[in-house]
Amino acid sequence: FPLPVSANHATDARMDVFCIGLWGKLQKSYIDVRIFHPGAPSYLPKAIKPLYREQEAQKKRAYAKRVIEIEKGSFSPFVLSTTGGTGEECGRVMRTLASKISDRHGNTYRETIEHIRLRLRFALLRVCLVSLRGTRTKINYTPISNIDINLL
Repeated sequence: FPLPVSANHATDARMDVFCIGLWGKLQKSYIDVRIFHPGAPSYLPKAIKPLYREQEAQKKRAYAKRVIEIEKGSFSPFVLSTTGGTGEECGRVMRTLASKISDRHGNTYRETIEHIRLRLRFALLRVCLVSLRGTRTKINYTPISNIDINLL
């Protein structure tokens, strides 16, 4: 079947997260993450809510049809902004995940959703810092003279 023109046609196209049982028992779910900066010059004239909807729509155009028709699963765009906001679908995924985790572990829903949001904020902060500063870990390169080339 033909994919839409706006769909991602690459043979190695894949989503960021795959899980089973998020939306239904034994149902495959695919999640693709997008992080955008609402303070970028191209986004300044727009209101924040339409920006989230636009970002989600772009993800859906690129992946939803492929996931539904080929992978036989559901697709959820996970749109975050660098200011800490989330899109509607992202909120829906987090609420469902928090509900399932709180039921399984016996925690309250409020504690669980707070924990998920806190972990997500720190992960987002870490990604932003690494992209701006680079990693702080030292890369240890083995000198070519120390590599044993004789395999036999």
